[in-house]
Amino acid sequence: MTHDDETGTDRAGAVGVTGPGPTADVGGGGDTAGTRPGRGARLRAALGAARRGVSRRRRTLLWTTTAASVLLLVAAAVLYAAVVRPAQQTGQARVDGLAAARTGVEQVLSYQPASKDADVARARGLVTGDFGRQFDSVLDSVVRPALDRGVGTRTVVTRAGVVSADADRVTALLYFTQEAVRTGEPPRTTAGRAEVTVQRVDGRWLVSDLRNF
Repeated sequence: MTHDDETGTDRAGAVGVTGPGPTADVGGGGDTAGTRPGRGARLRAALGAARRGVSRRRRTLLWTTTAASVLLLVAAAVLYAAVVRPAQQTGQARVDGLAAARTGVEQVLSYQPASKDADVARARGLVTGDFGRQFDSVLDSVVRPALDRGVGTRTVVTRAGVVSADADRVTALLYFTQEAVRTGEPPRTTAGRAEVTVQRVDGRWLVSDLRNF
């Protein structure tokens, strides 16, 4: 045997010993490139979860904002109905009621013999409630007999102010002068004051009380 043969044998043996390299463990439990999720897949999953979280938060914020807006509108409506609107109505009532008190007193306490029937009918239409029923009695027992004797009166309110007011009721203090005239005699003028209450009835302000001082 030559040296070359020995070398060949050695080489052959080396080849036989070292032979092919280790093969993949097909049956083993280790991760492989085919079964382990890649970095891109994990990133996409994380982004999807983040988007879903943001979407849920947006929906929650939208519902919260909508609910808060509705509550604010309800609160504003309640405030307007409970506070603002009554205050506006009372303010308007002070103006309208005071004007009605002035006009009502002047017409209820003014009569002329020449127009006595019309004046009495007008006065009856300007009063209401218990005072209206009492005033009917005064018209029949005092005013008409005076008119029949030719005595007339003319009343003019000189000053007026509101004492109290709500949306349908106003009490005012009025100062007035009253001129009494009888046929053939000079007129007599007197001054007086009265506390007058007017009440809204079917959209009209009517005298519901009148007290002289």
